Amino acid sequence: MKIVLTGPPGIGKTTIIKKLVKALGNRALGFWTEEVRDQKTKERVGFKVVTTEGKSLIFASKRYASKHLVGSYGVKVERFEDIVLPVLQKALRENKLVVIDEVGKMELFSKPFKTIVRELVHDPKKSLMLTIPIRDVDPLVGEIRRLVGAVIVEVTKDNRDSLPEDLLSLLDRM
Repeated sequence: MKIVLTGPPGIGKTTIIKKLVKALGNRALGFWTEEVRDQKTKERVGFKVVTTEGKSLIFASKRYASKHLVGSYGVKVERFEDIVLPVLQKALRENKLVVIDEVGKMELFSKPFKTIVRELVHDPKKSLMLTIPIRDVDPLVGEIRRLVGAVIVEVTKDNRDSLPEDLLSLLDRM
């Protein structure tokens, strides 16, 4: 089963993913992204990636000089790849729910990431929980959105609190 969460930035997609990963424990394998905020000003200054195996690393920051930019954030693609590619390669071999939060602009600078995501989403034996932006920022995002048999869920203020429990019920029937 492939479950795809979409919705505008800040609506709660990552919060849902984190709740599901916590509930599933070692039955889930993958990563999510989190904002990094300045401790004094509370202003968002970057993004970090966190794996289900407990590794984390900042990969995008207002302080990074990079040819890969999303808004005012420089993206260090190699840092992202160093932490994400090993966990996704492991996911190809193991029979677990693969969690990918998110297939977004920053992550899509990585060609190996795009390749492995495409392989995972088209593997009929793999169960996935992915998040994608509300807009098709890359052909791969549109491909995921049109994936035959996938359950596409738009996260809204009205449904975000009940979605973790609803999705767990759905996953338990797999």
